[in-house]
Amino acid sequence: MFQSNRKNKMECKLPFVVGVCLVTLTLFYLVIPGQSQEEEVLRDQSEIDSAVCNSAKQLTLQYDFMNGKISCDQDVPLGLFHNRPPKVAFSYADKNANYLLAMVDPDAPSSANPTQKYWLHWLVTQMKGSDLQEGKTTGNPLMDYADPSPPAGSGQHRYQFYLYQLQKGHEQDVTLTSNHRGKFDLQAFVANLGKPVAVTQFKTKNAK
Repeated sequence: MFQSNRKNKMECKLPFVVGVCLVTLTLFYLVIPGQSQEEEVLRDQSEIDSAVCNSAKQLTLQYDFMNGKISCDQDVPLGLFHNRPPKVAFSYADKNANYLLAMVDPDAPSSANPTQKYWLHWLVTQMKGSDLQEGKTTGNPLMDYADPSPPAGSGQHRYQFYLYQLQKGHEQDVTLTSNHRGKFDLQAFVANLGKPVAVTQFKTKNAK
């Protein structure tokens, strides 16, 4: 019985280029006897983190307050952010293609109770592949960048970046119909875009 439930739970709604079927963030949690729901949540998050950071192709992020690039799953102090988006680079980008970039928080308002997932922090379309190769963040912002803003005492939050290649001739078809950041349906929004071509994430928390 447990194996059957576990199989259902592992059905993947969020596609990744590595072909790893992740634990979907929208399913109910099955609590193992002797294990709390919080421990189960943390275990699921660990599986997702591993799949993101083991992706064959990673996005490169660099904020101007850091000396180097942010490695996948790196902890970044919250106090360093100052309302400036990172430089995003993808060395494998097709210079003749356009791309869409999404930055989301799946742990809003907290990882233990993510009722506002996904919280949309940034959404940019029509990013030129030639610019992505050089780490130039250009394109048409559908949602302006917002710094990480985890509530005090809500634990660690993941900030995930997904890059999608747009189909030629259909770049103008991607629009955002709501200006609300909370409960952004990432799966529905990218349903016609295929799998992300690159991913990465970092973590931060509000220790107040």
